[in-house]
Amino acid sequence: MFAGRRGRLLIGLLLAEFAAAVQVVAYSAVLPIASRDLGGERLYGATVAAGPLVTVFVLAFAPALLGRLPPRRALIWATGLYAVGVLAAASAPAMGWVLAGSLLRGAASGLLLGIGLTAIGGLYEDALRPRVLGLFAIMWLLPSFAGPALTSVVAVAAGWRWAMAWPIVVVLAARLLVVRDAELIPWQPSRSRLAPGPGLATVAGLLLAALTSGLGGVASAVGFAAGLGLAIVAGRRVLAGLLPAPARFEVVRTFALLCLVFFGGLTLVPLLVVEGLDRGVVASGVALGAGLVAWSLTGLRTPRLNDPARLGLVLLVLALAALATAPAYGPVVGLGVVVVGFAVAGAGMGLAYPRLMSQAFDALPVGAAAGVAAAVGFAEVAGTAVGSLLGGGFYSLGESVDIAAGPSMSAALALLTGAAALAWRRSAVA
Repeated sequence: MFAGRRGRLLIGLLLAEFAAAVQVVAYSAVLPIASRDLGGERLYGATVAAGPLVTVFVLAFAPALLGRLPPRRALIWATGLYAVGVLAAASAPAMGWVLAGSLLRGAASGLLLGIGLTAIGGLYEDALRPRVLGLFAIMWLLPSFAGPALTSVVAVAAGWRWAMAWPIVVVLAARLLVVRDAELIPWQPSRSRLAPGPGLATVAGLLLAALTSGLGGVASAVGFAAGLGLAIVAGRRVLAGLLPAPARFEVVRTFALLCLVFFGGLTLVPLLVVEGLDRGVVASGVALGAGLVAWSLTGLRTPRLNDPARLGLVLLVLALAALATAPAYGPVVGLGVVVVGFAVAGAGMGLAYPRLMSQAFDALPVGAAAGVAAAVGFAEVAGTAVGSLLGGGFYSLGESVDIAAGPSMSAALALLTGAAALAWRRSAVA
């Protein structure tokens, strides 16, 4: 796996994933402090959402963009854009600069994700690829647990600007390693037409759902449902345009549902612990950590099963159904249900995520890696965004119409359970 130049490229990609995780954790931890210092509370929500939404938009037509630049040049331009975004945010005289930095980082992240998945999908054999993809989940473990504490130390000692900026050194070092062997990444020049329409419609739907979820009344529910519906329909058009082969389309659509389900549950777990069970932030961290650790460790193993992905989806169905019942058990037993349930969900994700992602690249025709990579990246980011809105947005919608936290979160989890069951059914077709 790590032999030769291909192995060296993989090490660079893994370090780049680790660096991105460090950057994301640091940015998320100090953004509230930056917002307060700059008086940017009104732009806080837009700043949080800007990066992922731009990433969704860029991935919708990434093959047309990347077909115009060889991998090395694309990596250099995207890394430079990412660095400018970080520096704009870290040196911001006003919150608008932080928002602009998020937009630049989001655009760069879409390009970098497309390049990285093209490398993995095009360079690794079908049997080995799930193990390679499983390694990437491990890269998030240390930053997730140690990152907030380290960021807090830097922020206290040197201020939020340095805490936000210092990870760019790690990012640049990792990207230089990838650039060194970038010519190994499969690439074919292309001048295909840029078609941003479906990507814009997907982003518009996500924005509409986010903006209307907390307004209250019937208009809020209608706007929320319409926004999610538009995002799902437009997202399906994006995937169909990137994946003309029906079998590959089914695999990637199932993968999008998987991301929707898990990250929707991840959004709800802290709310379920704090609001539904009246526990604190430590209990919330334990529950989240149980799921993330289970995902990382399960993803590294290669179980001797005919279809690990389907088993993973079954575990997700069972876990989300259990989480939906947690408020009924009270604070003590309910917390145990959440911790164990989300650990089972993480194990399911560890089984299903690398295998469905890898399956999208199986028996890949020559020159098709970039399109499939963009589709997989789009499915992951857009599916995560829709799932997060289903989780957090459903809770906000319930609050806006005076529904108690427990019932609204149980309803959202029941909806996610149904989506997980649908993903399980579709996995048989895929």
